[in-house]
Amino acid sequence: MDVVRLLESHRGRDKIVRLATYACMLLSGNGTGKFHKRMEILVRELGGCRTVLRLFDDLPMLASNYMYGTGSKEKNILVRACRLITNLAYQVFFPVEHVAWLNDKGVISGFVSAKWVVGSIALWAIALMADIIRCIARISSIKTELRELKKQQILASEERNELSEDSVTIKEQRRKLIEELQETYLTLIQDGGDFMNAINWMPPGFLWAGYFSRSSSGIFGLISTTMMLIKAWPKKSNQKAA
Repeated sequence: MDVVRLLESHRGRDKIVRLATYACMLLSGNGTGKFHKRMEILVRELGGCRTVLRLFDDLPMLASNYMYGTGSKEKNILVRACRLITNLAYQVFFPVEHVAWLNDKGVISGFVSAKWVVGSIALWAIALMADIIRCIARISSIKTELRELKKQQILASEERNELSEDSVTIKEQRRKLIEELQETYLTLIQDGGDFMNAINWMPPGFLWAGYFSRSSSGIFGLISTTMMLIKAWPKKSNQKAA
């Protein structure tokens, strides 16, 4: 089953836990009854579970950033700059969150947990904003590339047989770009939902901080997580190959 296949990996399991967390947040709402309190307990415990698991994300993030490097292969300067900002923000986010968690649990002392929590949320918001800009820039770039390939495809079909090598190559390039475009749109929606929550959880007075209810945060989180699951869902071709 696809769900089982997803749960077999750490990343896949984290997305399912994330989905459950935001679902419980939506159900908890702003009520004070027994049901709402039970949902709040689940939100805290599931959120705490994800926080503990993120204690081990520093090295994978560092490895990913090392592989990307300075993004010298990226032609679009804006996309490259945004990707570097996102990578740096996420790399710093983890140790900042670790300090907040360790201090909150009494493992270390001398830190004000609330300030470190706000710092981690701010870094998350910066990473999301940079990635939103990257997605918009990349979508614009892909659309331009698709228009150029469309022109080449028309010329190729007029000059040669449509099954010529050039025509087949152009079709393959278009297919890959369309797939990337679809995934980038999903990422944009995902980042948008998370960004709404990130700002909402900042100290009151900053933009729309504190404006949304728990149910609203649950909805934004569910939208974001759904986009994640769509992107991570096992592809049919992969299942057949397995």
